[in-house]
Amino acid sequence: MNGSGYALSIDAPVCRYVDLDLRLDPDCERELSEEERVRASRLHFGIDRERFIAAHVALRRALAEQSALRADTLCLVCGPFGKPWMPERPRIRFSLSHSHALALIAVGTRGPLGADVEHLRPVPDALTLAERHFTPREYEALLALPAARRGLAFLTCWTRKEACLKAIGLGLRVRPDTVEVGLWPELRSVEVPLGGRILWLVVGPAPARAGSVASLAEWRAPETLFDTPEALSQMLAMQALRANPGAAFAGDPVRGVEVAR
Repeated sequence: MNGSGYALSIDAPVCRYVDLDLRLDPDCERELSEEERVRASRLHFGIDRERFIAAHVALRRALAEQSALRADTLCLVCGPFGKPWMPERPRIRFSLSHSHALALIAVGTRGPLGADVEHLRPVPDALTLAERHFTPREYEALLALPAARRGLAFLTCWTRKEACLKAIGLGLRVRPDTVEVGLWPELRSVEVPLGGRILWLVVGPAPARAGSVASLAEWRAPETLFDTPEALSQMLAMQALRANPGAAFAGDPVRGVEVAR
C-alpha cells in the first residue's frame, strides 16, 4: 500500500488564528477546566498566563461550535503522550499551537489533525538545527539556498514536521529526521516509519497569516481497528519502543524553536 491511495486534501473546516494579546472578558477563565486553570497559575510570567488562558478559551469555543456542547462543560482528556481528545465526541479531531502572541486552532472530523505555527524571525543557527533534525535531502536543500532565504525555509519545514508528528499524537517521540516533508508550503503525502510500519499523512500550508508560517497535517489512520485516538497512539508507541527501546521517548525539543501541542 502507498500514499497514492489517499486524496491530497486536509479536512479542517475550522482553521483560525487567535491574537492572544487581545483583551478578554474577565470571566472567560471560568470556561476552563480546573486542570487548565492550575496549569495557567503555574506559569511564572503574567503575559504567559494570559496567553495560555486566551488560547485554551479560544480552543474550547471552537470545539463547542463543532460539538453542540457548552465550552465550559467540554471534557478534554490527554492521551498517554499528551495529545488531547474529546471522549464525548471522539470523531472531532483538533490541534492547538501557539508562538508568541499568535495561536492556530484546527478542528476537523476526517482524521487526526496536527497544526503548528511559528512567528517569523531570523534563525541564525538554521543549518546547525537542520543538520540534527532534517533528513539529509532536506538539509542539502536548505544548504543550497541563499542565506537570506534559509530562515523561512527552515521554519516552514519545521512546522510541517511538527504538524505531522502532532497528528500522530506522539510529538517529538518520533525523530523529526525520519520524516521527510520538504522545505516548501506545498500539499503532499508523507511517510512516517514507526514500529515496523509506515504511516501515511497529508501535509500542507495553513491559511496565510502575516508575520507567521504555519502548517496542517492529517493522518489517514486505520480508525476501524481502535476505539479511541488514545488506544491508537498507545499501540504505535509500544511498537516503536519494541523496535528501538528508549529512542521513541527521546523527546529532544529543538533549541530556538517553540514546541507546542
